[in-house]
Amino acid sequence: MIDSSDTNKFNEHLKQNKMYVRPAEKDDVRDIAEICVEDWKIAYKGIIGDDFLDSMNVDDRYQIEVKRYDKQFVATDGDKVLGYSWLEEADDEAADCEVIALYVRYNQRKNGIGRILMEHAFEHFRGLGKKSMIVWCLKDNLESRKFYEKMGGREYRISLHKWGVKDYTIVSYLFDL
Repeated sequence: MIDSSDTNKFNEHLKQNKMYVRPAEKDDVRDIAEICVEDWKIAYKGIIGDDFLDSMNVDDRYQIEVKRYDKQFVATDGDKVLGYSWLEEADDEAADCEVIALYVRYNQRKNGIGRILMEHAFEHFRGLGKKSMIVWCLKDNLESRKFYEKMGGREYRISLHKWGVKDYTIVSYLFDL
């Protein structure tokens, strides 16, 4: 389970925006699944094969996310979930923690929600005594790569990951905490 003490401290400076970051609850899982599927189908169009994207649906994604929501945080405005992050410890030789996923409702992008979720990840991991964070993204996802670079990440390593029947090149970014 995620310790929320750092979340409360972090939320103090979000009050002016009326946004909050808090540990995800089971009631948030449908929103998390919707955000993930929507984001993949829009942001990865032309990057990930249509057959894989077309196969994604909220009900299947819900079954995946309900098993791990206790490792996720949601950015909210009132009772509306605007985005989420999934944070874990890492076993990479250069990083001791990882942002596994960070997604924002597609129509809410460019409103600072991604930045808020990343800043929360920094604060959360610093509170746990972590020193270096890693994030992976698709090499061809130029919008995400630009975002991670703007947040202070430096390109670290390139690898392959399989979605569906195809391998895709992914790139990692390291962040000093």
